[in-house]
Amino acid sequence: MDFNVKRLAADAGTFLSRAVQAEKTELDAHLENLLVRAENTKQWTEKIMKQTEVLLQPNPNVRLEEFVYEKLEKKAPTRMNNHDLLGQSLIDAGNDFGPGTAYGE
Repeated sequence: MDFNVKRLAADAGTFLSRAVQAEKTELDAHLENLLVRAENTKQWTEKIMKQTEVLLQPNPNVRLEEFVYEKLEKKAPTRMNNHDLLGQSLIDAGNDFGPGTAYGE
């Protein structure tokens, strides 16, 4: 096994130099704001897509539960339906982004 101390020292120096450079790199406020907005948009879009999928492909267990409650002549627990959940997600996203954005309008 060939152990090269000079090579190891050079690699360590390069690594430390790059670490110091990365530490000094600061993003301007506008770019930071764009990154936050992009992450927020991604999260809301994923949530809205998930709610849309739930609306288009309802859970059969919920329908079965409603059927059983109907046959037992008992009142099913109240919960928001899929349309209401999607609507609420859209409203929350709009409120989060504000009126001047596509989600807000």
